[in-house]
Amino acid sequence: MILCDKTFGIDRLIRLVSWILISFSILAVFMTTPREEGFAKTADEGYYFMYAMAVKEGGMAQFPVLLQQHLSDKVAQLFPHPGRIGYVLLTAGWLSIFPDTFLSLARLSWFCFVLFLFVSFWFSRKYFGERTASFYTVLLSIHPLLMTAGRRVLQDSMLNLFWALSIWFFLDFLMEKKRRQYALFLLFFCISLSIKEASAILWAFFACAFVLFREKNDPRLTGRHLLGIFLVPVSVLGLLYLWLLGGWANGLALVRYLIGVHFPAAGAVTNAYSLFGMGPWYKFIMDDLMLSPWTVLLAVGYLFHIMLNRRAAKPVTYLALFLVFLYGVMSAMKYTKIIRFVMSMEITVCLFAVLMLEEIFAAEKKDERRALFVFLSVCVIYLVNSINFVHLFVRWNIYDPISYWLLQAQKVIPPRSLF
Repeated sequence: MILCDKTFGIDRLIRLVSWILISFSILAVFMTTPREEGFAKTADEGYYFMYAMAVKEGGMAQFPVLLQQHLSDKVAQLFPHPGRIGYVLLTAGWLSIFPDTFLSLARLSWFCFVLFLFVSFWFSRKYFGERTASFYTVLLSIHPLLMTAGRRVLQDSMLNLFWALSIWFFLDFLMEKKRRQYALFLLFFCISLSIKEASAILWAFFACAFVLFREKNDPRLTGRHLLGIFLVPVSVLGLLYLWLLGGWANGLALVRYLIGVHFPAAGAVTNAYSLFGMGPWYKFIMDDLMLSPWTVLLAVGYLFHIMLNRRAAKPVTYLALFLVFLYGVMSAMKYTKIIRFVMSMEITVCLFAVLMLEEIFAAEKKDERRALFVFLSVCVIYLVNSINFVHLFVRWNIYDPISYWLLQAQKVIPPRSLF
């Protein structure tokens, strides 16, 4: 009885301190958001703001105009295109409520960051218990990449939220096989596809997960569900794009443009900035080590742990498949090796870091001591990551965390000014 009381006391203390840490992270992102003059108004942030303002003031009819302007301007093609209608519509709606400023759109990214944390806690508590969910949410809240995405006028934070919703609701559907989860998954996946076309890579992941988790002769998981993963988004978004872009001509022009951007012919890349996205397959690991070293090392350790044991709970297998799939696809492409393009892999990385800590201290027989050791380890990681966030994104004010800037900021390579 005394042990139960102690365990309850430890859990209550962990829950309290965890939410204090999470709240501090949320406040830190809010307070360190750049001032109005601190945004990249001539780069991606400026173009997203321009699209949002155009749709807010001119309505849906602005999409064909914006697309034609983008396709006819070689300079504009170095920056995001207006075909990311999900992000443009949501930002335009946000600006119809709040002031027409860059700071207002940065607050939308912050809001998506906060929602992402609550979504992650909700689902991880459902599948891994409240204690693990608390540790997991603390690590997510203090990851430097997720934090800086929550303070910029970019689609990264919003995309990360809808990827998380898609991934968790699809797991929910595979585990419980209910129509409601399937419908919500399709909704959030459609929104993800409309925010950024790179979400299309999730089609193959969801198909593989469906085949892997489907039990033989289970009437609740049928071929219709598998076909729906492809046909519903294609049908819904196809009609939406045709309507907003003004017909087949603009729709096909956007498709041809996207193919050229993501699968350029040899020698066709003229944007020097794209070259920063090149590198070996382990570049993502290298960059993430400079952002959050201990979560990466622990997550890699847990991957080897489940491979050596050759068994894992279904949610763990599912999230491991997502991590391996996302990492494998993005590292196989030539110009996509920029860490913010795969920031959603932290959905798995941070969770696996917590699970590895729980395995490390599993030999401790007393539950309250084991929980305390894991919690203290999470606090150490929190401190290290908070120092990295301040150093990289507040003091150095890194806008796009490409390897070149991270290596300089972490003093792995000398600054260019020395040469």
